[in-house]
Amino acid sequence: MDFNITAGEEAVVFHMASLVHDGLSPTDDDLAKELGDEIRPVLQSLLGKGWLVIDENRELGLSTIARHVVANRRDAEGPQASQ
Repeated sequence: MDFNITAGEEAVVFHMASLVHDGLSPTDDDLAKELGDEIRPVLQSLLGKGWLVIDENRELGLSTIARHVVANRRDAEGPQASQ
């Protein structure tokens, strides 16, 4: 796993974590529809670095290590404000 990610990639990881937390399993097409086609290279980069995983239905999720990083980061930042 490559722990060197850009701020933009980090934002996508936390966005994915939020979606997964809400019970959603988006595909790359879902995210491109929501965030624009420019998200596709970011997703490819995160897949290559081991932050995202993809299943047989093309649904994206966080890797095991990414889930732990997100959980630990949220713990360090304190409770998140609800929207």
